Amino acid sequence: MKKSVALFFVLVTFLWASQGNTVSAKMAPAPSKNPITGKAYAGSEKCKSCHKAQYQAWKNTIHAWMVRPIAKGDFKNVKADLTVEHAPKPDQYDWAYVIGGWYKEERYAFWDEKGNIIVGEFEYSRPNNHFKINKTKEGSLVRQDWFNDCGYCHATGTNYKERTFVEFNIGCEACHGPSADHTKKPKKVKAVIDKHTENCGRCHIRARMKGDLKKFNYPIYYELNKPDTLMKDLDPEPYTAAGSFWPDQKNANRHRQQYLEWIKSRHNGIPDLSCVTCHDPHVGSLNYRTGQLRAEERSLCGKCHEEIVADQVKHSGHRYEVASCSACHLPYTIASGSVPNHTFEAIPPSKTLKYGVDEKTGKPKMPNSCSLYCHTKESVKAMDEKYNMIFKKVKK
Repeated sequence: MKKSVALFFVLVTFLWASQGNTVSAKMAPAPSKNPITGKAYAGSEKCKSCHKAQYQAWKNTIHAWMVRPIAKGDFKNVKADLTVEHAPKPDQYDWAYVIGGWYKEERYAFWDEKGNIIVGEFEYSRPNNHFKINKTKEGSLVRQDWFNDCGYCHATGTNYKERTFVEFNIGCEACHGPSADHTKKPKKVKAVIDKHTENCGRCHIRARMKGDLKKFNYPIYYELNKPDTLMKDLDPEPYTAAGSFWPDQKNANRHRQQYLEWIKSRHNGIPDLSCVTCHDPHVGSLNYRTGQLRAEERSLCGKCHEEIVADQVKHSGHRYEVASCSACHLPYTIASGSVPNHTFEAIPPSKTLKYGVDEKTGKPKMPNSCSLYCHTKESVKAMDEKYNMIFKKVKK
């Protein structure tokens, strides 16, 4: 057993070092078992020998590079513009990891005196090229225990009882489950294929466990292919939370809430329709945003909305080249315009009129699909009239 642990550590160290990185012994990946099922993990490298194409495609996704090592004096894996005001300094802490930064926010973690990974106060917004210093309600700098708040979704094979994990980032077994037995007997023991929305939703949700497990900011009890286990003892972010949802208490204004939006959508409950209907977790690019879509959006939407896609002018008064399906139904209303909503609602101008303007910022309290990108110079009232005319809405 000790030999296998040592070999695993050497393998992980080599892989990270080949990227110009190092793995700290303070919290190195370790063999782990799922705390609910007791099944053992193998690690994504074990999958490569039989599933080379899927492995190579996954390796080029953001899922595979969400967490990257940094160190005191070494910020080469940081993507933020460090010349911006309030940026962290490479020698400021005993740095451990940088998280995100590909298209929305980037956070920075360091080691504390006990060897724990702590996510600190610095938060970089890529869309705004701006650093924010996060503080608690009492005014002290934010100090989040990475394992309790982030570990389940930023690492694979997390064991909340032992504070261990198999590998950083969203690896093969994050979605397919513990597969040590499958790697030993691939023909006899099949890997799990869970196509339920809940499989993606367990990380694309903002929620904490209830009661004694409240310190964990993720769903502990989810079991693959058992969608009813997602909300077991889970306390999701309420739709009334102003910091997370727009005032219509439906559309999110904060990232990591796609599942909560999905619940509110008309797509929810349709048989055989889930995240993987449109998204392929094995497809993506680090160089440009693809949404990991399986196909061009008209072909995806057209599977169910054939008549609308065939004559989009009749549907919306716009040619597809002017306003695509996603431009209206997946507006980028989240995280400073970096993430699309997933209620699939073409948010009408009437909602902007209903909730009014913020007195402090002078901006609308609620965005709408028409004014967000295209009709920025027209009044919301004028857009509301056009919207009602196109869709034959009669005001009551």
